[in-house]
Amino acid sequence: QFPGAPIQVGRQRLADGGPLHALVINNKVSNVCAGGDGVGNAELVCNAVAQELDLPNGASSVLPSSTGVIGWRLPAQELATDVVPKAAKALQMESALAAAKAICTTDRWPKVRSQTLSNGARVVGIAKGAGMIEPNMATMLSYIMTDAIIPKATLQTMLTEAVNGSYNSISVDGDESTSDTVALVASNVVSNTDEAEFRDSLRVVCQGLAQDIVRNGEGTGHVLRVHVLKFPGTDAEARRLGRHVVNSPLFKCAVSGNDPNTGRLAAAIGSFMGKFKNDENI
Repeated sequence: QFPGAPIQVGRQRLADGGPLHALVINNKVSNVCAGGDGVGNAELVCNAVAQELDLPNGASSVLPSSTGVIGWRLPAQELATDVVPKAAKALQMESALAAAKAICTTDRWPKVRSQTLSNGARVVGIAKGAGMIEPNMATMLSYIMTDAIIPKATLQTMLTEAVNGSYNSISVDGDESTSDTVALVASNVVSNTDEAEFRDSLRVVCQGLAQDIVRNGEGTGHVLRVHVLKFPGTDAEARRLGRHVVNSPLFKCAVSGNDPNTGRLAAAIGSFMGKFKNDENI
């Protein structure tokens, strides 16, 4: 409900329905709650990228993302004049690792996952995120690239499914953010891609990156995996139950202290069911 300026621009890009030809990502400054024209600053950087890469559709085909400190104003003119030209000259096709490293903030290591399909098509994803991690996305950026030829509407459906089962099912500290982005872009090069195989590969990449984010979380000493079985409700409600359990301070303390106190687990489950499913007999 309170997105940062890059998210506002990105939503408009998606609503317009045009193709995306470039992603521009900065760290250190989130372009959120900084005063001034945050949207205008994001557009200024997008325009510089479009000019530098000579994109036919201009800034409308550039998706911006920012991550970093909230409340600092984006140095848009400096980025457009000095940084974007250098970044354009450094573009390469050998590896996504450099980009994964560049978007890190408090991350302890870069996150890259990939899958190769039977027809040679690839799905490669990078992500950043360590703090303010909570389902409903997080202060997290993830970019997934593929050379497979798959219709845009089909990709959107597959991405939604993959995100719900990965990024929207993790938590580190229970705090949501204003800068969440997951983007899936396709260069449409490799034909004859089996859609079921692609869906599975996309799911594996997203789940792997989501797990990496949790393992890399700020102050993380333990990683929990919550399986919700035979739940008398929807998948969305089951995810809320899982979130309620892993965000329970008492249960977290038990896990952190290596104390197998199943009573605290039962209490967390009972607390959720009492609040949201009190008509069920558990």
